Amino acid sequence: MSSQVSSTESNSQLKAVGCLIGGISSFQIGATLAKGLFPLFGPTGMVGLRVCLAAVILLCIWRPTPGTLTVERLKLLLPYGASVAIMNFCFYVALVRLPLGVVVALEFTGPLTLALVGSRRWLDLCWAGLVVAGLFLLLRPEGPTVGLASLNLFGVAAALLSGCGWVVYILTGTRMGKMFPAPVATTLGMSTAAILLLPCLIPTIPTVLTHPWQGGAALSVAVLSSAVPYILDMMAMRTLSPRDLGILLSMEPMLGALSGFVFLHEALSAMRWMGVLCIAAASAGNVLTGRQKSLH
Repeated sequence: MSSQVSSTESNSQLKAVGCLIGGISSFQIGATLAKGLFPLFGPTGMVGLRVCLAAVILLCIWRPTPGTLTVERLKLLLPYGASVAIMNFCFYVALVRLPLGVVVALEFTGPLTLALVGSRRWLDLCWAGLVVAGLFLLLRPEGPTVGLASLNLFGVAAALLSGCGWVVYILTGTRMGKMFPAPVATTLGMSTAAILLLPCLIPTIPTVLTHPWQGGAALSVAVLSSAVPYILDMMAMRTLSPRDLGILLSMEPMLGALSGFVFLHEALSAMRWMGVLCIAAASAGNVLTGRQKSLH
């Protein structure tokens, strides 16, 4: 009986990892579409369109029943929805002021710190160290090094704030996933974020009406970059711990590099591919050792 329980727990964890990887992949594909829409809608307008359209789609599919929200649940929903809004808004605000590699590196200080704080075994620290090494190889400047003095300080602050939002998203998302089914939790969180981002959406409405094809593309971005990944994230959060999520989410630079290579034909140097492999090894090692621990 105990072996069957262990096998079920192992399968659940592997499914959760698959959901998380699928969500990251969908986000990256949506990001390649969003990149072409920045000149028309701007970064803040694109965030407003993406989150608000995703909320409308989710509300059409999963409508929370009356009485779903209690005072206790609202206290958790508000920071969860706010973290979704802050995480996305600050990322794009930073992206127009700093190079992508710098933004990603600064943003990842959030989940990486969470992973390190949650460590209880020396092996966990090894995986976290391998992630740090991979990020260094993947994101380090190539060619003339840009000094910190030349970086936009507002962009740096926005990227760090996005990382803080990511930490809150992980911590509150794991608790939301235990209170609601994954689609309902995602719908509630996305709707809360959409309300907060309405000021970003409203100025884009005239542009959408005069550019319907680009508006349709923005709808695709909403599905790929918000609706699908957040549902898959929530499904993963029902099984994985915050520490596991913090390390596994570090796979995003790897899948971002792969999506850039496949969809945008962005070639990587040998050193950056080594960084990609380091992150993949750390993520796989964390899952396998966690699974091994549950089997004993």
